[in-house]
Amino acid sequence: MIKELHIKLKSWLMIVAMLVMATNYSYSQTTDPIRIKGKVTDDKGEALVGVSVLIKGTSKGTSTDIDGNYAIEVPSTAILLFSYIGFDPQEVKVNPSGVINIKMAGDKVLDQVVVVGYGTAKKKDLTGGLAVVGKEQLSMVSTPNLMDRLVGQVAGFSITTGNAAPGAAQTLLIRGENSISANNSPLIILDGIPYSGSLADIDPNNTENISVLKDASAVAIYGSRASNGVILIQTKRGALGKAQVAYRGQLGLAEPMQQIEVMGPNEYIRFQQDIGRLRQGYTGYLLDPVAGDIISVTERGNYLNGITHNWQDYIFRRAATMDHQLSISGGTENTKYMASLAALDQDGVVYNSRLSRLNMTTNLDQTFNKWLTIGVGMQYTRRSDGGVTPNIEHAIKQSPYGSYKDAAGNYVPEPMEYSLIANPMRNVNAIQDRYNNNFFLSGYANILLPVKGLSARSNFGYNYRSGFTGTYYGRNTFDGREQAGLVGGSASISNSHYNDYTWENILKYERELGDHRFDVTGLFSMQQTKSVGSSQSGQGFVTDDTQYYMMNTAARNIINDSSLSETALLSYMGRLNYSYKGKYMLTLTGRSDGASVFGINNKYAFFPVAAAAWHIGEESFLKDNVKWIDMLKLRVSYGANGNQAITPYRTLDRLYSNVKYIWGDAGIAVNTAYLAGDGVGNPNLKWETTYSTNIGLDFQFFKNRLGGTIDVYNSRTKDLLMTRTVPIMNGYSRIWDNIGETQNRGVEVTLNTVNVNGRDFKWNSTVVFSLNRDKIVELRGDGKDDITNNWFIGKPLRVFYDYNMIGIWQTGENYSMQPGAAAGAAKLEDVDGNGVINTNDRTIIGSKNPRYMASFANRLNYKNFYASALLTGVFGVWRDDHMANLGAWTFGITNYVHGANYWTPENPNATIVSPGYLNTQGHGYYKKVNYVQVRNITFGYRVPQNITKKVGVSGIDINASVNNLHTFSNIRQVLNYDNTWMASYPTARSYMFGLNVNF
Repeated sequence: MIKELHIKLKSWLMIVAMLVMATNYSYSQTTDPIRIKGKVTDDKGEALVGVSVLIKGTSKGTSTDIDGNYAIEVPSTAILLFSYIGFDPQEVKVNPSGVINIKMAGDKVLDQVVVVGYGTAKKKDLTGGLAVVGKEQLSMVSTPNLMDRLVGQVAGFSITTGNAAPGAAQTLLIRGENSISANNSPLIILDGIPYSGSLADIDPNNTENISVLKDASAVAIYGSRASNGVILIQTKRGALGKAQVAYRGQLGLAEPMQQIEVMGPNEYIRFQQDIGRLRQGYTGYLLDPVAGDIISVTERGNYLNGITHNWQDYIFRRAATMDHQLSISGGTENTKYMASLAALDQDGVVYNSRLSRLNMTTNLDQTFNKWLTIGVGMQYTRRSDGGVTPNIEHAIKQSPYGSYKDAAGNYVPEPMEYSLIANPMRNVNAIQDRYNNNFFLSGYANILLPVKGLSARSNFGYNYRSGFTGTYYGRNTFDGREQAGLVGGSASISNSHYNDYTWENILKYERELGDHRFDVTGLFSMQQTKSVGSSQSGQGFVTDDTQYYMMNTAARNIINDSSLSETALLSYMGRLNYSYKGKYMLTLTGRSDGASVFGINNKYAFFPVAAAAWHIGEESFLKDNVKWIDMLKLRVSYGANGNQAITPYRTLDRLYSNVKYIWGDAGIAVNTAYLAGDGVGNPNLKWETTYSTNIGLDFQFFKNRLGGTIDVYNSRTKDLLMTRTVPIMNGYSRIWDNIGETQNRGVEVTLNTVNVNGRDFKWNSTVVFSLNRDKIVELRGDGKDDITNNWFIGKPLRVFYDYNMIGIWQTGENYSMQPGAAAGAAKLEDVDGNGVINTNDRTIIGSKNPRYMASFANRLNYKNFYASALLTGVFGVWRDDHMANLGAWTFGITNYVHGANYWTPENPNATIVSPGYLNTQGHGYYKKVNYVQVRNITFGYRVPQNITKKVGVSGIDINASVNNLHTFSNIRQVLNYDNTWMASYPTARSYMFGLNVNF
């Protein structure tokens, strides 16, 4: 018995010993560390820098380097957590191989690589304020103008199309106006090179993306030219893969979005009768259209014969657009290429207006070895947009009974026998050819130096532009007619040539040491421009057949002119970007610029900027407790940027020689030179400098379903480049100087939402809001306003300063306080309260800049169908109320707007003054305007690939869209809501049909 117990006990002890040994062995196996390494990429195979790699349940971890690689020692049974802002986190169990490569997926909005000054950066790492407009947003609007596609897409970026003619220039403003007299336009950078050509020359279908740099930190890298912001335009380049051939075509029809509704024949006669009785005192037969004197003799004849005209039908038209582009792109590991050819033919909605544009683009990137890559890009544009167009104002104000053409088919010069309102078509038969050639070359060389993280880059850009305009008014036009025994024909030609070059050399050093990551950039840059122009004009040609080609045969009024302008810029720049644990970021930038436009005493200026960012959402007190925050980043920046945008030679004395004198009775006219009242230079002229503070918040919430940015900024611009008035006893009356100060404040908000994210149906929205308040802080140092120029200290830069109309005087009221007033006259406000209306009662009516702007964009996808819509709005901008300015509109004889509620004794509750009112004060009429435009609606269909493969192509996209469908506003009688003049070139409503095919 004892022996059996001994045997059993021994067996149990052996089992326990074996279990202990197994446990100990197992424990040693789980605690012995192993080395894990690998690479983290996105779904395209691109390395992700700064990915957090943590051992689950511990605080031990590391992060990926600049090549996406990582290495870490972990227990063999550990689980690794991979997390990265903007991507879905991953958990991976360690495997014995020791190699774990991770491909991360998710919403990569924050990891998007964006173009910044002299390089790129991930969006989540930005310390400065900028906005990026990608291909998806650029394709929301289908017009052939690049800037039209940006309207409403970027907070704080205003694009005003004052002249809506095809190919016309637009006004661009980033965060309002800082300067009173100097240029407020932003700097344009095309493929890394400053670009001063027309943006109408750029094919928008070749644009990859656009970055708009707004705050001091973002623009500091460009120094002196960047105080008004920077627009970086990147064209498409080749990508790894087989050759891809693509065709993009559009056909469209356009018409004026709206016309001015003028009085019809019967309403016009009643209006002329009211003018006659209220202004001229006519009664009885004098008010009769035939026997009286209310319309001209020509109008009476057409009245009797029932002949009327709608003059806007003659000057406006439906216009066709054809836009075609063929491109090829592709590449190998070492060679990447892209080439495209595009042709645009666009007729304008005004008679004789047109735009023809030919674009040729090539981009080539060649990697020779591990340390050398060279790229070159070329763009050539041939643009033609000539044509003498009708006078729009004359068509709107023309009498419906005026004569259009005579019996011979010629345009009647004065349809109403009134010289101020002539036939709008009287010069449309003139010949005008206008051509512009633009050649833009950009190249770079990237060199990896034999020091880890050190690289060099050299950029070179060259731009040559030439322009030619030739115009001939023949005998079949009013300006070229034969008169008073003088030979007819009038011709003019002008030529312009512009070239510039930019050469930049950049040295960059990037390193990552543990939790610290930094890069240092140094720059040396030079730029030179040269502009040459010449022109000729003359009258009196033997025949019209020679047009403008034989200027030497002109008989009279021969004028020759020429010009030359040159500038140069020399710059040095340094920038440091530092990041700690990917959560705390700092950017320090300094740039020194020297510009030839300034005097010898102040050629150079230095502009420093500092910016910092903090990923608050990565802090444990938020990350561990608030799960719906995906990213929360605070940005702060402060610094100075300069403005050199003045005409060259303002620092030098300038002699004028455009006056001829005759010395003696028998002498001949000879040129002379004189110092004009504004011809004295100022050698102390220096940079206009803007000091800006920006506080920004970037955020992504609810698994990236809601994201956006909020920016608040304050700018003060000092040493304004302005013309100051000096006593004439100096021998001159005006001189350029650095005087005055302005302030610019604003708020910008951008919200991006994913409303629906289903398998088949997706719906995204973007809301953009911005407001800007500018004011003049100081003018000339004496605290006095400049009433002549409407500049007032403490008030906005651009204001209306005039008498304020508060109503209409009525019969029986005492209007003796207002000189020239009578019943039906404008009642002006007695601002100073002294009982008399005089010049002291003029006051500031309002700002010419909007109170705020907003836009709302929607993008929807359902299986292979897609749709988008964009609305933009401008609110609280003061404009001239041309409809209310009855006297200036009609001159007492012309047509007027339909349904005008003007004052008569029978209509005392009117909103418009009496036709008999004589505006002796010369005041204007103003209104605060709001308008919302349906900028674009697009519907499209992507043909499934199983169908496209059957026809031998890889993709087909069919779409239809309408641009400028309608405008909702508190005013109606205008042709272009971006223009203060009611008779400007009209905004076009266009219907576009597109076809995209990838082969």
